[in-house]
Amino acid sequence: MNTKYLIFLLLIVFVVCDCKKENSLRIENERESGSTISLRNFTRDAFNEKGDLIWKLKAEEAFVYVNDGKSIFYTLDFDQYEKGIVKSKLTGNRGEIDQKTKTLVVNGNIDLITEDSRHLKAEELIYDLEKETLNTDKPVTVIMKGTTIKGIGLEADKGLNKVKILKPAGVSSDNPLEKKEKKPAKED
Repeated sequence: MNTKYLIFLLLIVFVVCDCKKENSLRIENERESGSTISLRNFTRDAFNEKGDLIWKLKAEEAFVYVNDGKSIFYTLDFDQYEKGIVKSKLTGNRGEIDQKTKTLVVNGNIDLITEDSRHLKAEELIYDLEKETLNTDKPVTVIMKGTTIKGIGLEADKGLNKVKILKPAGVSSDNPLEKKEKKPAKED
């Protein structure tokens, strides 16, 4: 009877050891290695001291590095709120929040659209979460009220109300003299 018990224990030990190998392979196959926590379909909300929602972050994947004070997100969707209304939406391929410097660095296919249709496109953007400022030294395109500005580098506030293109490369705008086509009215 002791032999059967010993065989049963050995079988359990082999199964447990085998499971640990599979788990370590899964972790090594992640996009980011060494994270404390990795999550899918991540969502995080931030509130001010009054309890008002100030931003909502969503990502397909999130990797949290507790000891380093940073988090990395893939397929980032970052909404900012004021008085319960979305003021801007920032999307990008990858984002990294550094808790020490209070910055969010976003890379790849960045789109920032404000509630009044101001639009920023870039490949890299640094958002200072405390100062609520945006900057980059990479190529950018800013579209505001029919005017498109392209250049290298940017300094702006989070709502794109104050924008400085560091090295402007070109400006284009809608022609106010151009006649707009009028759609014929529907007859009932």
